[in-house]
Amino acid sequence: MLSVDYNNEQKELEATIPDLQKEIDTLKNECTNVQKFLDIVRKYVCVQELTPEVLRTFISKIVVHEREKKHSQTSPQQIDIYFRYIETFALPGEINQAEEKTHDERRTA
Repeated sequence: MLSVDYNNEQKELEATIPDLQKEIDTLKNECTNVQKFLDIVRKYVCVQELTPEVLRTFISKIVVHEREKKHSQTSPQQIDIYFRYIETFALPGEINQAEEKTHDERRTA
């Protein structure tokens, strides 16, 4: 009885090994990318002027989305900035706004 349970558990654990290895590889890659980004940041600690060279060094692409209300200059417009090696990230204020929006949507549902 215990032997059968042990063998079944062993098979399940062995089946999860490839998925866990993929996750480890992904995390190692992300760590390497963050380190590369930090190396760039250290190089440009005291930027006095925002030049095209500095922009190209830090930013890989900028995506400008359509406005929520077309032809309105006051409606919000989403702009995503993708940095080299780390992609995009949300600033602390943006995280709070996104959480509030999600919370408000739940309240109205």
